[in-house]
Amino acid sequence: MKKHLKIGLVEDNRFHAILFEQSVKEKYPQASLRFFSTGGEFLKSLKTEKYDIICLDFHLPDYTGLELLSLVRAEITDVPIIIITGAGSEQIAVEAMKSGATDYITKSTEYTQTIPRVIKQAYQRQRLILKNRRLEEKSVNAEKLKTITIMTSTLNHEINNPLMAIMGNVELLMDNPQLQDKSVKEKLSMISDLALRIQSITKQMANLTTASTTDTPVGPMLKLKRVLPSRIKKVEAVVVESADKSN
Repeated sequence: MKKHLKIGLVEDNRFHAILFEQSVKEKYPQASLRFFSTGGEFLKSLKTEKYDIICLDFHLPDYTGLELLSLVRAEITDVPIIIITGAGSEQIAVEAMKSGATDYITKSTEYTQTIPRVIKQAYQRQRLILKNRRLEEKSVNAEKLKTITIMTSTLNHEINNPLMAIMGNVELLMDNPQLQDKSVKEKLSMISDLALRIQSITKQMANLTTASTTDTPVGPMLKLKRVLPSRIKKVEAVVVESADKSN
């Protein structure tokens, strides 16, 4: 578990906040805790601060726990949130978990002993959720990559066959001794050049071998491996963009 946990606590009872901090520091001395007495103050902090764990008391001066939970979840989705309720309020805690809370703590006689354990469980549970989410994303990306490979092969076949027919007919027309019109010959020559250019691109696409993903700060990026020179990068960009739009 991360040693330098950054915890945001929203608790309007100063005594309970001190108990919470002491309990956390005893188990995780390197953890840091920011205390807020209202939900509004905490929501403002989300614009500049990032937390590893968020703990929300259910009864606050400006929000109920469920209201604040909803507002926080609208801002962040990947941080564990623990709801703190009074003793005998387990039903409220269950409702909070259905609304997006990761876990809950009741202010019972074992309150201070429970805090570190629940924090650890919530943190580990959220890490497991994020890990499973990444695995699911990789699985989806693998399907996308498979689709790209199939699409590339199919596109090459579907373009190349009619292209060969076009090139053959253009060649026959240009070799026809009865064709004397210079402007027509120029247009046929232009068609031939463009057909050769398309053929070159389809050949490059045919040499695209495998596809993979690379993690970047903005998310996974599709990458198509190749065996031809760097000019094929333009082809890769077109294929990846087309695949993204189709999905």
